[in-house]
Amino acid sequence: MEVYLNTEAWKQTAAKHCIRLGDPPANSVRTIALSELHDEAAYRDYIVWLQAYIGAPDLAVAASMLAKRLGYLWIAPLVTALTFHQQHVSFSLPGSFLYHPALTEDEGTTRFPFLAAAGVRAEALPMHRTERRTEAVEELFARQLTPLLKTLAAIAPLSMSILWENIMVRIGPLYQPNADHAEAERRQVQADFTYLTQEAPGALFDQRRNPFTRFTTLEGEVPAAKTERITCCFYYRMSEEYCKKCPKIDGENKSQLQ
Repeated sequence: MEVYLNTEAWKQTAAKHCIRLGDPPANSVRTIALSELHDEAAYRDYIVWLQAYIGAPDLAVAASMLAKRLGYLWIAPLVTALTFHQQHVSFSLPGSFLYHPALTEDEGTTRFPFLAAAGVRAEALPMHRTERRTEAVEELFARQLTPLLKTLAAIAPLSMSILWENIMVRIGPLYQPNADHAEAERRQVQADFTYLTQEAPGALFDQRRNPFTRFTTLEGEVPAAKTERITCCFYYRMSEEYCKKCPKIDGENKSQLQ
């Protein structure tokens, strides 16, 4: 069952998304278990600290940046395993920690969190994978991520649409067409994207409707991630510049992108 976790495919995926396999470093500036983010008081205390630590102007900006980071550290690698490696990987929330390493010149200067995952499980999908894919989506979103996003939205306060699009911008690029994929793999990748963003009912996300659908468009007859954002993630308030997908950009004022 856990063979996949010893493969190069998983190790490379984990490394790409800055996942530390095991416990967080003992000298971390701060750590918090993902399970603690289900407690509003603990979550609020962390967001207030994070705002000051990363230099965000307010809680809304800090919350938006954290949602994007969660999409990168946690959601994107598990979606990668599901679609490209045929594995249902799940993290134990009590055994998974956001951590902020001690900053040194050798380790870089980012103040955003990394993820340490000690309680990781993996199970290969069966040949007829539809039912297991549904279970994996419900576990990852309805039972694990959505409660964190709802609490984050209440603390900031911040629109859930912004938080969901922050997740979407991390997983959408995974499904871009790749000429190196065989035809069968391309069909499966497209089928999974269609399911995740169009066909999966809102209940699998603990939402009234699929939260990703509005962030897609049709290219030909198949859905694809939109190239421009609908909501603003407030990146410009952290960096004093706009990201290239920002809906606030005046397309005729190119200086905004410099």
